[in-house]
Amino acid sequence: MFFSQPAIQSWEAGCSDVLVCAVAWVRIGSGFIMKNTIVHWKKNVSRKHRLWTALLLALFCLVSVVFAQPNTGKKKERIGGHTPRQVLNLFGYQGILGITDQQVASYRRVFGFSDINRDGRHSKKEYIEDGFYLTKQSRQGIFRASDSDGDGFVTEAEYVINRMITDEAKEIFHKLDANKDNKLSAKEIIASGKFKDEKLAQAVFKALDVDGNKSLVIPEYLRVWGRWARAD
Repeated sequence: MFFSQPAIQSWEAGCSDVLVCAVAWVRIGSGFIMKNTIVHWKKNVSRKHRLWTALLLALFCLVSVVFAQPNTGKKKERIGGHTPRQVLNLFGYQGILGITDQQVASYRRVFGFSDINRDGRHSKKEYIEDGFYLTKQSRQGIFRASDSDGDGFVTEAEYVINRMITDEAKEIFHKLDANKDNKLSAKEIIASGKFKDEKLAQAVFKALDVDGNKSLVIPEYLRVWGRWARAD
């Protein structure tokens, strides 16, 4: 059953004889018990009480069915009725299908420059503290985005996947940025023609605009895009 044994026993102790019969019927479910319970009801319980017991039994079964539903965990994200991956596809996202062997080789080569001890992964010290690409703040953001399993290290595979995702995302961003101010507005998203209607375009922009300031900059945009690209 869906309730603990002590909880059921406690409930039974405080119930009337009629309700105990109903609970026994549900718990045991044998034809013999049900038959004798029904006989007991007919002989000793008024019609009104039988109706109330039937209602309670139906309610008990309904609650059991509800609690029996599998727990699917966190509710999956939807943007204007679309999954994150569907939204990315509308943007023209290709992912691994759009990457070339030359790009993969380039990403691996860059990864190797920071892998000082040649153990096939970046530590925070190697990449963030001792790194020489971009700014320290940028390296922190890249490391955090790349470390998909959160173990404090970035493997070559994690690094390549993150580069693949972010490079394509940046390319799409710049194509959408009509006035070339390195920001995206809802108007630019709508004008892109990527979405079937303005309502969906507004929903997508709102989901990307984490700080709600009506303007998207690349770091903000990439944080959401990266999460969507890794979603199931």
